[in-house]
Amino acid sequence: MAKPQILVLAGDDVALAVAAAGFSLAGDDAVKRQTAAIVIDTRGGAGVKAGELARSVKAALGPRAGLFLAWSDNSSTYDLSAFDGTLDANTSSVALAARLNSSLRIAVMADEARLRFKSLAKFGGVPKPPSLVTGRKPRILVFGPPGPAMLRFTAALDEKGAQTIASFTSFTAFDYLHDGDFDGVAIIALDDMSSSLGFCAAMRRNTRLFHMPCLVLASPDFSDPEEAINKGATDFAISGDDDEAAAERLLDFVDEKRSRDALALAFAAARVPNAMDQSTGLYGFEFFDSHLESLVARAHETDRPLSITLVRIAPDPITIALAANYGLDSIAGQAGSIMARLVRCEDVAARLDRTTYAVAFPASDEEAASVASRRIGAVLECTAYDPGSDVTIYNNDGPVQIKLHIATAELLARETAQDLCRRAQARLPLNRL
Repeated sequence: MAKPQILVLAGDDVALAVAAAGFSLAGDDAVKRQTAAIVIDTRGGAGVKAGELARSVKAALGPRAGLFLAWSDNSSTYDLSAFDGTLDANTSSVALAARLNSSLRIAVMADEARLRFKSLAKFGGVPKPPSLVTGRKPRILVFGPPGPAMLRFTAALDEKGAQTIASFTSFTAFDYLHDGDFDGVAIIALDDMSSSLGFCAAMRRNTRLFHMPCLVLASPDFSDPEEAINKGATDFAISGDDDEAAAERLLDFVDEKRSRDALALAFAAARVPNAMDQSTGLYGFEFFDSHLESLVARAHETDRPLSITLVRIAPDPITIALAANYGLDSIAGQAGSIMARLVRCEDVAARLDRTTYAVAFPASDEEAASVASRRIGAVLECTAYDPGSDVTIYNNDGPVQIKLHIATAELLARETAQDLCRRAQARLPLNRL
């Protein structure tokens, strides 16, 4: 699948860092893709004109402008209000990739939330997402051995307005995390790196703590940040090297998580009875048809990809028998309810008819949408469904499984929503229940 394309208005070192993080650079190939983000150098003398440059480019690109991110080494002054965020010039490539991916996803979520509530207003909903961002101080758990390193980093967080609580053992750290409302974790990993990385891995295995930002501060003799990231750390730094910059990066990740959580709550509230299929919790056909037109218009306006997937229950002896005695309605309702929990909140899942569902994937090309659709289909096909106690299928009174037909299509240039749906439907087999 195509990587998001980044335009770098800076030196070769910045372009190399962005490329090492796994992103395509604008101008590196002949493929025309939307610029997902524009990175502008603010180091040294460039900081004076960086804000003006960002505003000029934003005005020139209009809706096609992606995120504007400042590339900073924390030693220069620039107009922060002109940018959507800051990238630390001293961070590792794996942490840079995590930061860029998170920022890009939040931007897509925020854009889709605005569009979805506008569409819901036509069905009796409010026209804007609720404001759910909290003004509470970030609470950071600092875990590690007592000593100068912990005091130094705690002081750096305190200076930036965070509230810190220290824990000296993994047992008390997990007790704090389970009982308290924390926004992030900093691990002082000096003498026992393996235990510290084990703590990171344990966090990622916990559903409540999976998305919590976690910074590992290691001793100078540990030189493998990729290992820390692979074990579950969000970011990595050498303790005492530049604690202020590391603290700033951790709080940036905290701000992003808060924004993502607030958007997830807004999407959970994006439900209006007239727009919903009540038996599944998915959106209904009328809403999907209306909202898809908005998604298509936005995709053309921003030059971003958009893909849709159609999922249909396939006919076989069991489903044909179910269709004849009303058991299929129960199965289809259960499958739709499961699908509602499998899609990302920024993706739009709907039930189109008795056995057909649709998912719209904003800012996703056909390959990415196909991968997500296959995963959704795999879960639905391996699930055992209960057709109901009053339904008999041949000699089988137990749970049944279904097979699916799945088709995906990506929006073409100047294509309408109706034409996109027709192309996706044409890729489904003609036989249906």
